[in-house]
Amino acid sequence: MSIRTRAVAVGAATAAALAITAMPALAKTYTVTTPENSPFAFVGMPKTLKAGTYTFTYVNKSGTVHNLRVGTKATALFSKGSKTVTVTLKKGTVKYQCDPHATMMKGTIKVT
Repeated sequence: MSIRTRAVAVGAATAAALAITAMPALAKTYTVTTPENSPFAFVGMPKTLKAGTYTFTYVNKSGTVHNLRVGTKATALFSKGSKTVTVTLKKGTVKYQCDPHATMMKGTIKVT
């Protein structure tokens, strides 16, 4: 291998390594659903997460007015379709709920 060929190979490898390290982190998103046949349930909420920022897309298929509150942030109330809420979670336990149905639609996420 000539010096020029080695230089090109090393340059290509270095460029590839830089491209890999410069890629953005994977998105931290979750889709949470209230199914049509189970109008007072959240399906898809994680039980544990690492501290960080997450976006929850809440899909309400039930036709009943709901929202999703994670910690202190919440989606608007709506009866069908989807809304998103983005939250920054710190180590500990965070509560989630549907505000109008907080006695039935609630839970916690352990944040590590």
